[in-house]
Amino acid sequence: MNPTLSRVRELASRVAKHAEEIEQRRGLPDDLVDDLRAAGCFRMFAPASHGGDQLDLPDVLAVLEELARADAATSWTVGQVALSHLIVRCGPAAALDEVFADGADTLVAGAVAPKGRARTGDDGWRVTGRWPFVTGCPRAAWFYLNCVLVSGRSVPVGPDGAPATRILFVPARDVRVLDTWQVLGLRGTASHDVTVDDARVPEHLAVAPQDDDAAHRIAQSSLIIGAVAVGLADGALTDLVRLAADGKRPALSARRLADSPVFLDRLGEAQTMHRAARALLYAEAAEATTAPDSASPGGRARLRAAAAQVTSLCAQVVDATYTLSGGTGVYDTSPLQRRMRDMRTATQHFVAGRDSYATLGALAVDEETSAGPR
Repeated sequence: MNPTLSRVRELASRVAKHAEEIEQRRGLPDDLVDDLRAAGCFRMFAPASHGGDQLDLPDVLAVLEELARADAATSWTVGQVALSHLIVRCGPAAALDEVFADGADTLVAGAVAPKGRARTGDDGWRVTGRWPFVTGCPRAAWFYLNCVLVSGRSVPVGPDGAPATRILFVPARDVRVLDTWQVLGLRGTASHDVTVDDARVPEHLAVAPQDDDAAHRIAQSSLIIGAVAVGLADGALTDLVRLAADGKRPALSARRLADSPVFLDRLGEAQTMHRAARALLYAEAAEATTAPDSASPGGRARLRAAAAQVTSLCAQVVDATYTLSGGTGVYDTSPLQRRMRDMRTATQHFVAGRDSYATLGALAVDEETSAGPR
């Protein structure tokens, strides 16, 4: 039983009615944020030790899918809060006490990309940097920000030759938001740039992203993007079916769209592609929480590759719905136009890139090579 999902299903129609307003104002309205908080959307991955629900991964994905059917920007924003809580949970108990001092619904935002520099000292770190794509930053009380470590005039490197990094937890009072989010889609996520200028961060407010626990949770979080894509694509299919059922007749056509064999063929193909994407998403989510090797490098690579494939399939579904809508889809008033722009913005996220496929393939070849002849 997932009570958060039940509450979100009751809220979904209200979210959908807000979709155009959310896009225009480039952020969620206050009353909707209050509704989402009341529904439990901002505590799904918060630790049970600090009053959070600490739901299983498949339950969180189901909530995000439901929200994305109504509005992708709302779902993306909620998903990034969940991701933030997942990362904060990797920190020591003292960090959790500080971040969740005001309750499990504390809004946290951040960036995994190491765009800052943290100078080591006796009392922790001094942090400076600028991070893009920080979803929900105007409302965040805390930030997780990944930084390259600097010691003196040198940058320590790990065994793989990459610079050593730390994810540091920084309170909002030390972070400045820059209004940079003028974009194609997902406009309502308020994913502006943020800057920090020589802020002091105590040693306990940190996580090493290379640690097994953190690396596994960051890999798990890639499925959050996939869940938004699945819900978004399902919403687009619903919009298209409704358009056809309402009697749309393409220009210069003697038949309604719903009577066109070509339309029906492509609609059925898109529906089937969506089912495949959804099945992969939840199969990987279940394995990520139960399979013994899910935290291994191979398990993490499978998660990332699955998220990329789910997002790619859903993008093809949304592209098909937009194309099949014909001239109706080009207007700003068309939900299919907004869904297309949201989807194509989501595909620019690094989670949707092809690097994860190469990583997975390389691990498979290395494993076969090390096994030797059979």
